[in-house]
Amino acid sequence: MSETTNKRAVVGLYSFPKSGNTWLRAVIAGATGMPMGPGVMQKYVTDTHFGKAMENPWSFQGTDWYFYKSHHAQLLTTDQNDPLVTDKVVHIYRHPLDVFMSYLNFVSRNVSPKAGKALPFQFDKVEDLTPEQLETLFAIFVEHATLVPQNKVFGNVFTHVSNFRKLGEEQLPVYQIRYEDLYDNFEGVVSGMCDFLGLENVDMNTVYRTADRRTKQNGKFFWKRQKENFRNFLTDEQVTRFVTRWGDEMAALGYDTV
Repeated sequence: MSETTNKRAVVGLYSFPKSGNTWLRAVIAGATGMPMGPGVMQKYVTDTHFGKAMENPWSFQGTDWYFYKSHHAQLLTTDQNDPLVTDKVVHIYRHPLDVFMSYLNFVSRNVSPKAGKALPFQFDKVEDLTPEQLETLFAIFVEHATLVPQNKVFGNVFTHVSNFRKLGEEQLPVYQIRYEDLYDNFEGVVSGMCDFLGLENVDMNTVYRTADRRTKQNGKFFWKRQKENFRNFLTDEQVTRFVTRWGDEMAALGYDTV
């Protein structure tokens, strides 16, 4: 009797940093029945900045799935010097000012003692920033839509979304998720993603519960999972200044510009 051979699917999970990709990875893990436990996410939903994508497939519903995460602003074509061919992409994006705040937390010593070395100064916590310090960092973001403009590989929050939107229109199936929509309508957004990937009979309650466990807010890496957290830190004048600079790009993503 011949053995049944699984199909193979390679799915890239892309985002600009701090846009919800870890939450997305946890959703993927829950939707495909991956077990809880240390190392599972990196093994089967591989962060390509720390590991090789085409190494450990996860078998589910007759398919060997290779899921990988990247913050690159362009589709990867190599996997640690080996060719990489991606079948589908899921791309997640978030309100750019919430990206800014989450990025600030990520580059604070609250997350890592060595964080923030590429910035004008290091700091312990976002909450400890003086208004002058916050303005210094915010001015960089207003100008470049990223805190690290020298990192051309990641681009900025707007070029990232537009690149993958264009990819989906011209070359490859792309399912784009807005973080706020996932927050407000988890079942609807995840059901759409499962249909896009070809996952069947997925229990949304289980997905939500397991994804929540994997990304439980801890005040450090999982700092805050909410919408418009930026309003707790930025002044109305700062928000207006950003909208004045990037209003057209924000409108294209469905965000208010007033």
